[in-house]
Amino acid sequence: MKTKKINGDNYEILFSEEMIAEKIKELAAMIKGDYATAEKPPILLIVLTGGMVFGVDLIKELDRIGLVHHVDTVGLKRYGKDEHGGAVKILSEPHADLTSRDVIVVEDVIDHGITMNFLDDYLKNSNPPASITYCALGLKRNHAPLQFEIKYLGFNDLSPAWIVGYGLDSEQAFRGLQDIWIKIDP
Repeated sequence: MKTKKINGDNYEILFSEEMIAEKIKELAAMIKGDYATAEKPPILLIVLTGGMVFGVDLIKELDRIGLVHHVDTVGLKRYGKDEHGGAVKILSEPHADLTSRDVIVVEDVIDHGITMNFLDDYLKNSNPPASITYCALGLKRNHAPLQFEIKYLGFNDLSPAWIVGYGLDSEQAFRGLQDIWIKIDP
């Protein structure tokens, strides 16, 4: 197994760049299958900052396979030391009018689910879209109950251990690693 030191901690590769690319192709094909005949293009709402790398690669693949879509972003931040709680704040609202549109929320990895549950409530209560679906590259197994279904899911039942790379960070660093790495015991 390929390992490396990141920020003084030991990590091993969890998902290679190739595995991620293959999963994105699968997810894009599923999305195209669902939205190819839609009246209006869906809006991919990318959750910043972690979801930006996954979101960009997903929209490139959707372009490559010929699905017309629109793109917007939302910036969220969860405050609080307790990993199972804390307050969520919107740092940047979507720019597009989401009213009566099909929205696909694009997130990197759903960890505890608190932030995404907050976003789900926010979207349903402010200029409600026609539909909201969720696309996540990964879902950790220690998440709180989710009030929504993840229709497009890449990797399921991930360990609660810290992961970095491919948009995921450790104190805002290591987002640019091409693979996803998981923290291991020394």
